[in-house]
Amino acid sequence: MILHKKHMKKIRILQLLPTDDLGVTDLAYMIADAFKDEPFEITTAFFHTTKAHQGITHFKDFNFQKSDTAGLRLKASWTVLKYCRKERFDVVITHRFKPLHMMLLINLCLKIPVCISVIHGFGDFKNPSRRFTLNRLWNNKWHFVGVSESVSNYLKRTLNRLHSNIHTINNCIDVNSLTNSLQSKQQSRQQLGLKEDAFVFGTIGRLVPLKGHINLIKAFEIIIKERPECQLIIIGEGRERQNLENYIADQNLKDHVILAGHIEAASTRLKAFDVFVLPSLNEGFGLVLLEAMVAKLPVIASNTGGIPHVLGKLGSLVSLIDNRQAIASAMLEHLEMTSDEREVIGQQLNKRLIEKFNISAFQEAYRTLVSSNIK
Repeated sequence: MILHKKHMKKIRILQLLPTDDLGVTDLAYMIADAFKDEPFEITTAFFHTTKAHQGITHFKDFNFQKSDTAGLRLKASWTVLKYCRKERFDVVITHRFKPLHMMLLINLCLKIPVCISVIHGFGDFKNPSRRFTLNRLWNNKWHFVGVSESVSNYLKRTLNRLHSNIHTINNCIDVNSLTNSLQSKQQSRQQLGLKEDAFVFGTIGRLVPLKGHINLIKAFEIIIKERPECQLIIIGEGRERQNLENYIADQNLKDHVILAGHIEAASTRLKAFDVFVLPSLNEGFGLVLLEAMVAKLPVIASNTGGIPHVLGKLGSLVSLIDNRQAIASAMLEHLEMTSDEREVIGQQLNKRLIEKFNISAFQEAYRTLVSSNIK
């Protein structure tokens, strides 16, 4: 049943996230924007956040400590349950496993009629106990959204029933907003400490093993033996930093490889790169690819997960087998292209982005999913 706002009462929605998460928070903003008009009213809540989130009209910070959301999470669950009872939500949308697990449990009491869990990748249900809990607790009130076809297929293999409640809504990006916020190549390079005349390979992502940054650095090590004018910059922070720093120091790569750390609004500096590289060992979608496509950059990326669906036949997909050599070969191929050839690839990727991953279709898909399940 599609809602007609003249005849419907207000539909109150809770969107629940664990904490600030690069990419996921941006996605939550776009979902919140989809429900900004009547008959909807959406509150976006975090277990804990360090940001003001001024762009969200209805915002809630539970201000939980890390220990509050570990283990059984009884105290935190009771707090969220009381809040939901008070606010009388009609719909809940969760991101990541902890909010999903909490709402699966407390909704046994709350009976919120429409529950949606957005699944961003392949790691949430790797643990067998998580799969067991999920398959025991979920019912036809719950709908699962994979951010790509590959994630949805993973969910169908993981969840042993109610496959009709698994949906695909591709991630998207606000193209106009990011395009307008992009800084110039010169300005971006100055801010990032890059040489003005260098050929720059770059990436953005958390410093965790799954992102494959060590393979990228080892591939780049091959390149600079032939092309010492090149630089590599990795923007992001995480637990893998020390290992990467040690390798860079041991191989005397400090003049060529920059670990820039966390940079607010990092995507606005993408024009500093000549080529974007995503070396992930697995990736549910790769939202950062869309950001690179906004900046009209040619892309090298691992042939895994949802990445081929994003790039189509336009990006350079590299095998995970002998990944270091595959990345290096793709890097060398882009170095041997003319600047005009690289520019054409970037423009083609930008065109694909606008056609396949536009924000209006994304937001309409979420509105339809909610409105068609409200009784």
